[in-house]
Amino acid sequence: MLTSPRFAGAPAGLSAGIQELPPLGKIREHAHPAQTEIFWIMEGQALARLDGVVRRITAGTFMVAPPHARHGFINDGGGPYRMLWMLAPAGLEDFFVAIGKPRSADGPDPTPYPRPADTGTIELSTVFETLDPPPAAPWDTAPITDPAVLETIRREAI
Repeated sequence: MLTSPRFAGAPAGLSAGIQELPPLGKIREHAHPAQTEIFWIMEGQALARLDGVVRRITAGTFMVAPPHARHGFINDGGGPYRMLWMLAPAGLEDFFVAIGKPRSADGPDPTPYPRPADTGTIELSTVFETLDPPPAAPWDTAPITDPAVLETIRREAI
């Protein structure tokens, strides 16, 4: 987390962080009820789905998901994919605190670890909304194990 209202001196109403996805890693399709999420792609390439439209995004791409806009990401490249995300109003930090593991400066990295069984409840109590219909594969929560499933999506990307 780069900034959050939880940090002393940080601006109110904004949270921001950097997220990295390994090849075939993804952020499942989701939406926020009252937040605008802004993305700046720093490294790599990915497929992004924004309100049903699949886009090819690469380093230097800027993308905005307004409230209720369904969005998700899949790293279909051979290297890491890194992006800066900003959420206004803030709140994503509450989700990460609720599902995360504490990390200390001199301790080991606690990742990877499984998501809590009640992640869906935590999502709905923070900044996520219920999607109807739920995301279909590969935009759902299931891991991608076969890169061939991305070929159709790559062809439809604009």
